[in-house]
Amino acid sequence: MTLKKIKPAFKIPTSDKSKSKIPTSNKSKSKIPKSNKSTFKASIFKIFAAFTVLLISLSLFSSPGLALGIEDKGLTIDLLNQDPDPVKPGDVLELRLSVQNTGYDEQENCIVTIEPDYPFRALPGEELSKNIGTLGKRYEDDRGKVVKFKLGVENDVNEGKYPLKVYLYTGGSKNGLSLTKDLIIDIDSESNAEIEFISVEKLVPGKKTDLTFGIKNVGNSPLKNAMFSWECTDDLILPVGSSNVKHINLIDMGETANVSFDVLTNVNTRPGLYKLDMVLTYDDIEELQTITEAGTVENQKRKEIKSKAGIYIGGTTDFDIAFMERSPTGAYTFSVSNIGNNGANSVKISVPSQANWSVTDGSNSVILGNLQKGDYTIADFNLKPAEIGEDLPIKFEISYTSSDGMRQVEEKELNLYSLPLTLSSESKQPGENNSSGFFSYKLLFLVLAGAVAFLVYRRQQKKKAGKEKTAVGEMEKREMEERELDEGKID
Repeated sequence: MTLKKIKPAFKIPTSDKSKSKIPTSNKSKSKIPKSNKSTFKASIFKIFAAFTVLLISLSLFSSPGLALGIEDKGLTIDLLNQDPDPVKPGDVLELRLSVQNTGYDEQENCIVTIEPDYPFRALPGEELSKNIGTLGKRYEDDRGKVVKFKLGVENDVNEGKYPLKVYLYTGGSKNGLSLTKDLIIDIDSESNAEIEFISVEKLVPGKKTDLTFGIKNVGNSPLKNAMFSWECTDDLILPVGSSNVKHINLIDMGETANVSFDVLTNVNTRPGLYKLDMVLTYDDIEELQTITEAGTVENQKRKEIKSKAGIYIGGTTDFDIAFMERSPTGAYTFSVSNIGNNGANSVKISVPSQANWSVTDGSNSVILGNLQKGDYTIADFNLKPAEIGEDLPIKFEISYTSSDGMRQVEEKELNLYSLPLTLSSESKQPGENNSSGFFSYKLLFLVLAGAVAFLVYRRQQKKKAGKEKTAVGEMEKREMEERELDEGKID
């Protein structure tokens, strides 16, 4: 390789004694000819222009879309359709792309490649690059091809329009990049939620209950910064230990968040069905705008969902059974009391079949009627124990209709001392022996006291009778004396 000698674009004046003479005097100044000045300015302009072209070329080569290496061959890529349209988070997206050659030369070994970025992702078994063969000239029938791709969409994407990079190569190599394009894909991300369940249907007055609400995200985007609150008609149900508002940071798609409250209702609340109002508010990211130099912009607003449900106050109650007395024939008397906060209708108490006790005579069930809260009544059963002189457990069944109209059954058990059917002094309970002995002493005392009183009464009557007899004799004697005096006077 030979190097050619480059001639300078301008000449720099040199000291030539034969052509110009420079005075040696200090006061004299050297002068450059006007023709050389114009030549110097033109050369500077040429250098500046060449430097500017070089900078522009470097900047173009650094940009793939505008690089000088991407030759405009008349190729185009367009999105024919997408399925579904719009696509939702978590869906599989199918794209149909139209590739056209509008140039005057056919293009061989054309390759279409997509590069998925968030919120798109590659699917297992699906190709991201496809060779569509040769594209004919602009007037030929085979100038266009249709290519299909399948992609996945992330679950946590917000609603908006997102770009998808598509590259077209010719010549069967990535070195032959001919076209780059961004396809804009529309993603619909509707947010929605519902109250999936309420943990209890009935509340017993005066009883603290755990009330849990299940909030489910049934939309296509996460629920963010949610706030749930509830209230009951006339504040008949109130939370204790916390307020009626709970915050939830995030509920993912398809997930359920549980919020719990400890609640109470007044013991005097009338049984019935009451309304429960619920409100759920959360951030609704309506649209996410992308591809701006300033970055992404989120337009947020609050969405509110109101709903209501019924909750019953009332329901079941509780009972207590106590042993009262036993007759010599084996009849046991029990007291049955309603110790709950609700009334009970059509109450029936039964002694079911069991090992320790059996019903010897009559029915094993007693109808007690209606028992309001705080009321009690008695029930008698003729019972026979399996063993004598032992504390044996006895079971009862109490069936009743609760305030909500449902038939309820409760089981109760207590220990009962067993006695034989005919009482003897040896088989009596200590309490009964003491009571009988005390009664005998008391009866004896009363008999003795009555006898003494009768004797005293008889003595007093005799003394009174003697006094009366003496008084009568004295009167008769006085009358006789008076009679004798009268007769003496007459004589």
